[in-house]
Amino acid sequence: MHHKIIGYLLLLVGLSMLFFAFTGMYQTFVNRKPVAQVLQLKPLAMNTQYGTVEVQTEAINQIVNIGLFALFMMFLAALGGKIAAIGGNLLKTERLCETLQQLRRDEVLAQEERIKKL
Repeated sequence: MHHKIIGYLLLLVGLSMLFFAFTGMYQTFVNRKPVAQVLQLKPLAMNTQYGTVEVQTEAINQIVNIGLFALFMMFLAALGGKIAAIGGNLLKTERLCETLQQLRRDEVLAQEERIKKL
């Protein structure tokens, strides 16, 4: 019986992780919600034969941070999928065990009925 509770709990945790990951991705890529600035690059100054050229890194920072966020959310979704699969397999195994026990009970009852008829 406790395997059922653990199975449903794992299934719920895995599905909630999937929901969180897909909601975060949707908000970031569709609603344009800004992501946390994990990586911050400084502006680069390069010396060339034509003089000093400064490279602005705001766009590079945004792309790198969105890429890191997407990678983290994909990892979270994969982990949630695995946890949900483990919970589902645990429930399936528990159902299989209950079915086998019921079949054994039915066989024992059938044998008792045959013995009573004799």
